[in-house]
Amino acid sequence: MEKLKVFDDINGKFEARLRDQRERITSTRGREGEITVSSQVALLEVKFDDEVFEKLQEPQFVAVEKKGNQYLIYEIASIKPLHYQMVGMDERIPRDIRWEMMESVHESWKESNETWINVWAVPTKYRMTVYDENIEFVKDNSIPLPGSRVYLLSRESVERFLSIEDGIAIGKLLGFELDLKVNLNSMVKYHMGAFGFTGSGKSNLLSYLIRKSLEADKELKAIVFDIAGEYGIHLLDELIKEGEMFSTEKLDSADAFLDSQVLPDTLEEKVSLEELKIHINAFLKNKSVKLVSTLKPPTTTLRQLYEMLQQELKAGTGRRELERLLELITSKGYTEETDVTALKDEDKAELINILESLMNYVSEKSNVYKSMQSLSEYLNSSEAQNKKETIAVNPEDLADYVLKDNSKRLTVVYVPEPEKARAIASAFIDRLLYLKKTTGSRKKILVVLDEAQEFIPDKTSRDDYSDISNRSVEALLRQGRKYRAHCWLSTQRLAHLNTNAVQQLHSYFVSTLPRLYDRLVIADAFSLNTDIIERTTELETGQWLFVSYRATRQKNVPVFIQAPNNEEILIENLKKMNS
Repeated sequence: MEKLKVFDDINGKFEARLRDQRERITSTRGREGEITVSSQVALLEVKFDDEVFEKLQEPQFVAVEKKGNQYLIYEIASIKPLHYQMVGMDERIPRDIRWEMMESVHESWKESNETWINVWAVPTKYRMTVYDENIEFVKDNSIPLPGSRVYLLSRESVERFLSIEDGIAIGKLLGFELDLKVNLNSMVKYHMGAFGFTGSGKSNLLSYLIRKSLEADKELKAIVFDIAGEYGIHLLDELIKEGEMFSTEKLDSADAFLDSQVLPDTLEEKVSLEELKIHINAFLKNKSVKLVSTLKPPTTTLRQLYEMLQQELKAGTGRRELERLLELITSKGYTEETDVTALKDEDKAELINILESLMNYVSEKSNVYKSMQSLSEYLNSSEAQNKKETIAVNPEDLADYVLKDNSKRLTVVYVPEPEKARAIASAFIDRLLYLKKTTGSRKKILVVLDEAQEFIPDKTSRDDYSDISNRSVEALLRQGRKYRAHCWLSTQRLAHLNTNAVQQLHSYFVSTLPRLYDRLVIADAFSLNTDIIERTTELETGQWLFVSYRATRQKNVPVFIQAPNNEEILIENLKKMNS
């Protein structure tokens, strides 16, 4: 058996020492307020070499000597090459002399003993102990002595440090071309978040993780609440195979389906619209897209409806409509205690007309407007049902359904209007938790909330349902795990989220976030070193900083990965369906 190579000395070229370790404080002020975060950073001095310099520009881990066979593990955050002649150079030195000095510096990098690389590294708070044929890692918060030798961890050591041997690969470790293998079940069980600016690849990442989770755990069912309209395409192959879709819009043709969804440019280059339409039609053929609404059967009598309208409408407004409502009650043989759902079809149509007229007199943000709108929609839906047309399911029924054995393993709920999305998601989650608590259902349900800033904003209001969606999602994150109800969040604005909810996440992915305030919110919420979080500004699309308290071999160690391309998997699966 080949002996484990613990360190990588880059063919004898890597020589380094610890110069200092200090506290670094970073703060900023935004419209949300001021935030200050402190963290530890070590300054390493590394002998300059072209090959060493090249390698250190990628993510790397180093081991700082503690004593004997023990080493403290640090992660490199940033580097800066230095030359002795440059240290004292400033504008006070005449320009011609400066240029002459810089020319001398330029020519002497490879052969001079006056060059080095300043490396800033952050503690992982782990200690590595090296044995003859093995290494082990344990938590250690101690600080090494200045002057201690520093070694570069080998590819093999990094793999043993981070990856779970029989885990599921979620990406390639940048700098090592190694699969990062994690416990995907823990990522589901203990909740996860993905934070990145528009275009960073959040939906691509979540789609990949959803499909891998369903593949790894045959008991799991996933339901995605999609505001932007991205998952109908990203997970089209999975939807065709074992999924279904609910929408507040009628998606009864391939053209309507495509109009509702975001089609990535990179996918358009590889799959023609005609080919996509063939697969979408195959999905629609099975009647796999159904209507969903905020509606549930109202329990309102005609008297209650009249009194509510009389009280809420401004004096003198809607008088003619109120008279029509009174006439409807008295002339058609109904009593004041008749429920509005018990009206005859022609009278329901008259009541709908009355309500739609009255809605012109009140603010769209008022509770009475929402009540009239909800009742009107329900009565319209009831009429459609009597005509044998497709009727929308309500979120409570949807929660009942996903817990049944015959429900599909993947459900996408497309609701482009944020207010309706909040109302539907809130009612679904409340009902799901209620059923879990009262029936003892052990079905594993993963709830994915895309554009999470819409569901759990830091500032809430009753008028737009953000207060109830906040309470529901926070309850899911706090209580769901013991009932096998789990949650993933995705957002581009972490600073606008309910931090109480976000702190329930045990795994998270971070991509480019342009605002320093957002980056510091992450650093503060997850005890992440600010030097590491700053490195996310250099990430390209599909690259992520990943940290987990549960899913990786060592807990809370930030690593940089290149996520797999979900589109490639989608295209490959669609091709197989054609053959």
